[in-house]
Amino acid sequence: MRRVAMARQFGRRMTDTKTLAARAALIVCAGLSMGLCLPAIAQDNDRNAQDFAKRIDPTDFKHRFDLRNEYFDFSGGEYVNQVVPRGEYAVSRTLAFRAELPIVTYDSGQPGAGTDFGIGNLLTRVAWRAARTESYAFVMGTEAIFDTASRDTLGQSKNVVAPFAFMAIELPRWNSIFFPYIQYYHSVSGDDAQPDVRVTNPRTSLLTRWPKRTYTFVEASYFIDHERSDRVGATLKTELGRFYTSNTGLYVRPGIGLYRNDLPQVFNWSMEIGMRHLF
Repeated sequence: MRRVAMARQFGRRMTDTKTLAARAALIVCAGLSMGLCLPAIAQDNDRNAQDFAKRIDPTDFKHRFDLRNEYFDFSGGEYVNQVVPRGEYAVSRTLAFRAELPIVTYDSGQPGAGTDFGIGNLLTRVAWRAARTESYAFVMGTEAIFDTASRDTLGQSKNVVAPFAFMAIELPRWNSIFFPYIQYYHSVSGDDAQPDVRVTNPRTSLLTRWPKRTYTFVEASYFIDHERSDRVGATLKTELGRFYTSNTGLYVRPGIGLYRNDLPQVFNWSMEIGMRHLF
């Protein structure tokens, strides 16, 4: 995003460390409180619980449709809102193709600048489950992000490839799955006037299954921006979701920027709500 990147890089004020710490503590406490309110036994022994565990297994690919709304708040009144429809086609349980095209609203927060609205960048993805045992699975693939934005402010002005790999490690004692994840973003073409994209994005996530088709998901993301002297930033997101039928669920996913370091990938705070339908 041309103006997005400029505003984030040069116009963003550093968030006070104490404020970030307070936000982090608030989310952690909320997550702990939610966990304490749920039953202590995090695993049902009936067939419904087993079916639910299989349905939400991200390494067992299936046809699906997601719809989400994401809001990202930055300093100085700048914000980005995205409505993102996503479709995934599973060729098999081990191979899947995905595509999503966001509808974006962007406001730089500058007086008189106005708000831009339109189509964002098209993202496509192919994922392959290369290995699976009773205790872990290994998935690898790549994403391709195309400069399809209807306005310069609504996209990166770059075409980007982003290979990734992750493991899903079963933690049966806690009825959870731990995900170590690594992805690298690299621009291959686009507007030469805009900075190139070279970002390494390691992530760690924990998915926990609770009774009554409810789950929680906690994800810590780190961004190493090689175009900005290898500066590092970090975000934290927590998700609470529930499947109201065997195929359809709703979720809410708040997030905060833990360490800004003046990086365009790191927000002050975010809020995401969405639905997932599995076929």
